[in-house]
Amino acid sequence: MNEQQARAVLLVKAIETAPSGGTFLSEAQRDLATAAALSAAPRPASDARRRDWTEAFIARRAERLQQDALAHQPRLQALLAGGPLMVLWRVGLPLLGLLAGLLAEFWVSPGAIDLLSPALCLFLGWNLLVFAGLAVAAVSGLLRGPASVSWVGATLARLAWPSRWSQGLLGISRQFQRDWMRLAGPATAARLVATLHLAAALCALGMVGALLFKGFFTEFRVGWQSQWLDARQMHLLLSTVGQWVGAAPFSLEDMLRLERGVAATKADGSLWAGWWSRLLLLGVALPRLVLAGLSVWRARRHARRLHLDLSDPYFVRLLAEHGGPGTCVLVLPYSLSPTPAQQQGLAAAVRASFGASATLRLLPGTAYGDAPAPLPAPERDRPQQPVALFSLAATPERETHGAFVQQLQRQVPGGLAVWLDSSGLSAHLADGVRGARLAEREALWRDFLGAYAVSVRVCHLEPVHDAA
Repeated sequence: MNEQQARAVLLVKAIETAPSGGTFLSEAQRDLATAAALSAAPRPASDARRRDWTEAFIARRAERLQQDALAHQPRLQALLAGGPLMVLWRVGLPLLGLLAGLLAEFWVSPGAIDLLSPALCLFLGWNLLVFAGLAVAAVSGLLRGPASVSWVGATLARLAWPSRWSQGLLGISRQFQRDWMRLAGPATAARLVATLHLAAALCALGMVGALLFKGFFTEFRVGWQSQWLDARQMHLLLSTVGQWVGAAPFSLEDMLRLERGVAATKADGSLWAGWWSRLLLLGVALPRLVLAGLSVWRARRHARRLHLDLSDPYFVRLLAEHGGPGTCVLVLPYSLSPTPAQQQGLAAAVRASFGASATLRLLPGTAYGDAPAPLPAPERDRPQQPVALFSLAATPERETHGAFVQQLQRQVPGGLAVWLDSSGLSAHLADGVRGARLAEREALWRDFLGAYAVSVRVCHLEPVHDAA
């Protein structure tokens, strides 16, 4: 699946799962798109090609619904285009780097070559720290394995879309952003890192350009002034650095003559302009351009490997309703003993969430404070979705509820869902305060579960008896 198709799928997913989705896409439009996608290609006869057909069906359906949604609300096009701030970042930051390099050298030393120029020294020092950090990150990444989304990409990608949209688009934008970073986070992060490297390379080129341009109109005064570095120390430092980049050699006598900049000649200006230009080009611009190229290659490699998470409840339900395999939903009650009426409510909730072909498998409840039992092996060619069931009346605790969720996540290769039963708490509340108290407790649970990266749903079931 390419990026354009993936964006269409995630945009339609965000619209259909949003409370306001009905205002963008009608049921008739969804039925027509589904029928067109199903008729475009027959279902595969073999299981080996089932995933390819599945993603193609979802993509064809989403592309048609995307056109309908854009006709209703053209502002959604900003999500498909990557966001205006992202485009500004990728184009404006390199230009800003070039401008900063030009201005820094002109502003700090307009008519001279300062061998200890603050702008040049700080710029070189910063790049050395970046190279060292990248080396450490590469080694640590080899030791612990690659992360799905780097912290750089996860942080900077938040600039991709406006933080506040008009009513009805904010929830869709946030949901799309979360899904897109989960699917294409590595590719997005690699592009952002490539932009940073390109900006640094252009900044170095800007400094070189400013340095050489000044030579057409100014005869350089070369020297330095330092309280702590004398001619011998400067000769040792600069000659060592010059050897690394193959710069022209110079003697200690040359440094003694240049100290305080009182005996410099015109030849010194040419020598040191070339020395600094060589250092900036070979020590900063070239490595940064190489790193930018590697990041672009990495982004393209990740972009060619976009595959939907078909265990997501949205895709599970969509496929189950249109010929896909039914999902086996494993419900693990925690500190609860469901009654027969409660089990009927769970079965209805399973069909509502995962499609009519989904089946409920209720596992034995886990006592308060205990660890979950090992999950049964999934059936062949049938997706399995574990669901942890808590009572909304309970107060979430990291040592018990949090530990239960974490232990389940170690057994689950895909995503874990958490359902919160509100019926037990609702039965003990007066009518006047029921809505406010339920909303307050739901917010408490959602805030608690936000640290565990699980999908959360509040469902109202028949009263259950607390087993703790």
